[in-house]
Amino acid sequence: MKRATGRRRSAGSAATTAFAPDELDRQILRALSVNARATNVEVAREVGLSEAPCSRRIHRLEQEGVIKGYGVRVDAASVGLEIRAFVTLTLDAVSTKSADRFAEVVAESPYVLQCFIVSGSAYALLHVVAPDIRAYSEFVLDQLRTIPGVKDLNSNFVMREIKEFQGLPVVAC
Repeated sequence: MKRATGRRRSAGSAATTAFAPDELDRQILRALSVNARATNVEVAREVGLSEAPCSRRIHRLEQEGVIKGYGVRVDAASVGLEIRAFVTLTLDAVSTKSADRFAEVVAESPYVLQCFIVSGSAYALLHVVAPDIRAYSEFVLDQLRTIPGVKDLNSNFVMREIKEFQGLPVVAC
């Protein structure tokens, strides 16, 4: 049976696709979520497939955008990033100019780990890191506050992490 492979993406959102991972694909995703460095042989063995079909499935998951990439989790403090904060930003009125400038500042900043446009009273929620309070302050005052239409900016500093992000839960649908 041939699967649909066409992808449709809307700007700034996750992939919307006709492709739907089946249970074997989900098992592969769970295995890679636990250990992204697992070899194809290890993943194939864990999910009960031979190597070639497992490799083809992984490749298809990558091609379809289900697997967006592979990475390593780094301890922020170990690499000199002592400040972690969540920033809510509110704009007076969202214009094309302010939204474009905001997107540009966020895209260019190495300090912004994630950014979400959110519902509610704020326009955006940012997950930010910085080496120290001075660098953080400069980023906020010299970058974020200079965006046209910024009305309010609120920083919530991480005091302690209770649960670290371990990847998305891959569950059966």
